[in-house]
Amino acid sequence: MSERRNWRNLFGLLGRNKQQAALPAQEELEPVMLRSQEESWLSKLNTDVSESKRIKVVGGHEFWSRVDSLWKKGHERLAAQWVSKFIAMPATPDDVVTGLRTRLVEMHDDRGDLSLAIEHLEALSALDDHAVRSNYLLAEYYRRRGEEALALRHYEAVLARDVDYPNVRVRVERLRAARGQNAPATMGETIAGPDALGVSGGARYRLVRELGRGATGVVYLARDAELERDVAVKLLHPHLAASSRADALARFFDEARVSASLRHPNIVAILDLDERARRIVMELAAGGTLRDVLRDRGPRPIRRALERHTQILSALGVAHVRGIVHRDLKPANLMFRRDPDAPGAEVILGDFGIAHLPDDEGRSPAKGEARRKDAVGTLAYMSPEQRQAKNVEPAWDLYAAAVVLFEMLTGRHPWTRGVLLSGERHDNDFTLPEPVMNKIPQELGYDLQRHLDAIGATISADRPSTQSALEDARTLRDFAIAEALA
Repeated sequence: MSERRNWRNLFGLLGRNKQQAALPAQEELEPVMLRSQEESWLSKLNTDVSESKRIKVVGGHEFWSRVDSLWKKGHERLAAQWVSKFIAMPATPDDVVTGLRTRLVEMHDDRGDLSLAIEHLEALSALDDHAVRSNYLLAEYYRRRGEEALALRHYEAVLARDVDYPNVRVRVERLRAARGQNAPATMGETIAGPDALGVSGGARYRLVRELGRGATGVVYLARDAELERDVAVKLLHPHLAASSRADALARFFDEARVSASLRHPNIVAILDLDERARRIVMELAAGGTLRDVLRDRGPRPIRRALERHTQILSALGVAHVRGIVHRDLKPANLMFRRDPDAPGAEVILGDFGIAHLPDDEGRSPAKGEARRKDAVGTLAYMSPEQRQAKNVEPAWDLYAAAVVLFEMLTGRHPWTRGVLLSGERHDNDFTLPEPVMNKIPQELGYDLQRHLDAIGATISADRPSTQSALEDARTLRDFAIAEALA
């Protein structure tokens, strides 16, 4: 009986299924996909921008708060996809696209997958403000993929703009060695050719080894045979000798002559010029750079930092009186003739390669040469108005001096990488941490903080004159000496 009942139940079920199948087909209900608030907002903005509405919202605070919220909720890929959509929209302004690209690249880098960012990195590498970081990330990407030629090309592009960029020189040397491109044992072959210095027989300057390289050329340690002393010889990159760059070449030597005329104990001395050989001979800074000191020895004692700061402002004061703005003040361009901690050692300012000269305004650049009002310099030391390529003024150098002083006192940069790339600056950026303030008398600490805030003001008009800043720095230095501070 039970078996018969089971079969009856089974056949009854099949019968009901057949009856249901015979009924008219009903439309299937689609599953309801609920979008998050962030996606709904971004989708609406996307529609509006496509209709040329609310364009100014893209890249703004609310825009990034929605994207960041998606990211923090674990929807990292989705957040990146939304940023990509706005980059691709024709209505998005070029300057906003640049900002979107920058953040998108960092998002992909944080996810450990730069393969989706290559197009954006290539675009950013053509922009002065982003060239160093973009070329570095491209180099890292290709190095990990084993594409050594491409990696080397991008690493060298980094060195051309920032010779001290962390880890790059070591990686370049390793890649060159792996590819059999090491420098020859003899220094006869240089970037200017084997006979550019007349290195064979009776040459005055004999190259010993490379010291560093930058955007304009390569600096070598050399021996002056006539005066029997070591010097630094800078050979300009060959492309500067091209006819299309004749104006740039002439301008570089004009700057070198101006630098030579700035006779000051805290400015590097120019010893010899030879335009035909594309050569500049300078005094040798055997004590290394301030960047080396901060990296190897850490923060500077308060008295020594104030002494160096006063010397820097004194050098800038002489240049500013002549109408010259350095535009690239940073620890890598501040050098020492001998051991920085030796008694009487002074810092010297060098590399006026991108300095702004009094006759810059109104000058028509040669074909292929960037206008001097472009945002040039090193991003980490640029004032807010320098990043925007506004009118050049001495206040740019004062802001960079504030960054350098903060580094000497703390051993670190005022900003994190993210804040640095965002370009956001605030009046309290140079607030000294308690461990530093606790080491110095309260009165000096108050005056030192006031001085830093003044020369590092976000608005250039709020910064003092170079002479006023120098007088203030001397007072701080004298106070530290009188108190016998270390």
